[in-house]
This record gives sequence, structure tokens and C-alpha cells, in this order.
Amino acid sequence: MVGGGAREAGPEIAELARRLQAPVTAHRQGKGVLPEDDPLSLLPPAAWQYWQDCDLLIGIGSRLELQHFRWRWMPKGLKTLRIDIDPTEMVRLKPDLGLVADAVQGTRALVEMLSKSTKARPSRAADYARLRTEAEAAFRAVQPQESYLRVIREVLPRDGFFVEEVSQVGFSARMCFPVYAPRQYVTCGYQDNLGFGFNTALGVKVAHPDKAVVSVSGDGGFMFGVQELATAKQFDIAVVAIVFNNSAYGNVRRDQQTTYGNRLLGSDLENPDFVALAKSFGVEATRVEDPEGLRDALREALASAAPRVIEVHVPRGGDASPWPFIHPAPPS
Repeated sequence: MVGGGAREAGPEIAELARRLQAPVTAHRQGKGVLPEDDPLSLLPPAAWQYWQDCDLLIGIGSRLELQHFRWRWMPKGLKTLRIDIDPTEMVRLKPDLGLVADAVQGTRALVEMLSKSTKARPSRAADYARLRTEAEAAFRAVQPQESYLRVIREVLPRDGFFVEEVSQVGFSARMCFPVYAPRQYVTCGYQDNLGFGFNTALGVKVAHPDKAVVSVSGDGGFMFGVQELATAKQFDIAVVAIVFNNSAYGNVRRDQQTTYGNRLLGSDLENPDFVALAKSFGVEATRVEDPEGLRDALREALASAAPRVIEVHVPRGGDASPWPFIHPAPPS
């Protein structure tokens, strides 16, 4: 399990994974430390299937949030090894063995010791490919989020930046959106704050003017920072803001429906016309109704090298829940 503290340790982690033939997964901050199309990389839904027979968890620069706080179930006999530069992490979540070390240096030392004591193991890439295929097929039930995210991944260049925030699409992206290098998946992390995405994406684009930058937000989150369209226009910051408009705080609304007897309070939204609003700032905008429409609009927006808004209409209550994949039930 790799986290944000492992971002500089990609080569060492890749070597460790290959020596052990052990899969690598990340939840948010560590996405792309090992490219997520590597034969040894598993996105979380596939990693969950592997987890059920895991005997050793190696956490590198990670809070281990996925395993301890989201999966909430430990395989029998599991041992945990942590490499982390912060000694308090070993107290907060005590491992069987904790190595207080820089991720690069600690992982490199581990690889060197293993190279003296273990032989190369046969490839398990075929096993992991099967897990990936099965998990991808299962996650296709999360619609329309999965289809829209697949389109964004197809159109966004390999070295482009994807900036998420709390939304139905943002939650789903952590499960199904592959990333190919560290820091290309920009996340609000475990703070999960609305309004992070578009505003942060402007800074990402200023720092990387030659790279494509796409922001994904829900309608509620986008409204927290919609005034920054003025900044995008004034300084010609060519972020493509994709706003998934389901006329609600979708996650809150679903909780009210499923947990609180459909007592809805403050979760339905009355929104502006996002296309007209963007144009009032002088920013070009368009509205789409399906993944193919998003494909065409995103290609055009990225080619324009100018700030753009794409509003994606989603019927209120029309998002499938990604939570069975984020908090999967323990195996029976």
C-alpha cells in the first residue's frame, strides 16, 4: 500500500514489487507512484479481492486508511510492515514491524536485503490481470460515473492532471480512474472538502502550463468557488472544469433516503444555468447529456487552450452508489 509519502520512491517500490511479485495499490495520494497500468498495480476494487488472502501488508508512506478504515476487516494471520518517516505513525496505527525511514531509503534497503536472501519469484501478472478484469466488470454497475470517467481517461493525455473533489464522480474516480505518474491525480485527501477542485486546478495549470488539466466537480462543490471563473478568464488559465449537475448534494441526499427514511433536508439544490453563468464571465461553455457528448466536448475544450466549462446533466438521484466498492462488506 503506497501513499503520498511514497511519491519519490516509485523506482524502489517497483523493484520491491517485482522481486516479491506482490501487487501495489493506492487509494488517493499514492495513485501513480506505480503506474496504474503496470502488471503489478491493482486499483482498490481489485486489491480488495486480493486482500482476502493476504499474509503481509507493506505500507510505504501511507496512513493505511484503505485497509484499516475503509475495508475494516483483516485477513487471519495478517502481518503489517510500515515504512514511514513520521514516528508517530507507528503509535497511531501500530504495525508488527515499523521502520522509521524515508520512503526511498527504507524501500531501497529492504530491496537490498531481499536481493541477498531471496530468489526471483515467478510472475503472477496473469493472476492480477484476472482480478483487474473482474473488478472493472463489477464497477461498471456504478453508472453514469464509470462511463464518464472512462471517457475522461481516454481523452486526457497520459501526462495530464486530473483534479477531483468530493462528488459522486470524485468518489468513483478513486476506485476506477487509472493514473500513470505521481501527483497527476490531485486530491483533497481525507479532508474531503467541497470547493477544492476547480480552485486547485487553476493553481495546477499555472504550475504546469504545458499540460492538460481537468477538474471534476459536482454542482454543489463547484458553486463554492464559481467566482474563480473570473480568475480563469482574466489570466487565461486553460483549465477544463467538468461540472456534474445532479441538482443535489448527492451523497447527503442518498444518506437521507437510505438511513433517515427519505427525510430530505437541505440536500436538493436550485442551480444557475452553468453554461450561461460561465459565458457571463467570458468563459466558453457547453452542456452534454451522455458520455459520447462529453468525449467530443472534452476534446474540443483541451484543443482550445482556453478556460472552458462543460456541464454534464445527471438526473437528480440518477447516480449509482460507489460506496459498496469504497466500504465493501466483509466476506461471508
